[in-house]
Amino acid sequence: MPLRLSQHWAQRVLTALLMLGSVAASGQESPEKNPFADPDMHPSYQARCPEVRELTNGRETGATRVDFSVTGPLALVHFDGTLAYLGLCGTGSEPKVLCVTYQTNDMKVGDVVTVAGGYSRPNEDFIVLDPCLAQRPDEPAQ
Repeated sequence: MPLRLSQHWAQRVLTALLMLGSVAASGQESPEKNPFADPDMHPSYQARCPEVRELTNGRETGATRVDFSVTGPLALVHFDGTLAYLGLCGTGSEPKVLCVTYQTNDMKVGDVVTVAGGYSRPNEDFIVLDPCLAQRPDEPAQ
């Protein structure tokens, strides 16, 4: 019986090590394509609109804030006197991304911008970044 127990535990340990190796390897495949970051940190990669669905697939909105960043042309610019709403992506099969911020900084529909902020996903076709910062790609990071 002790031999069976040892083999059983050896198999479990081997399985756990293989799983850890698999996770580590998958994390090394493309770390540059991670548009997520801890709150108020700049992600190492800004997703482009056609990549958003793939890069966010299966990413849950959790209790802990995580930031997401995407670059694309603005499809919506609205200021209600208190908050500014900047919308991008959403063509074809792309999810729409809404950046909730405090000012438009004279951004116009069609301007290419990079937005980054607190990620939430009310549904498969809609991402909200709140709070969010927006800037033109040629501007220095804030």
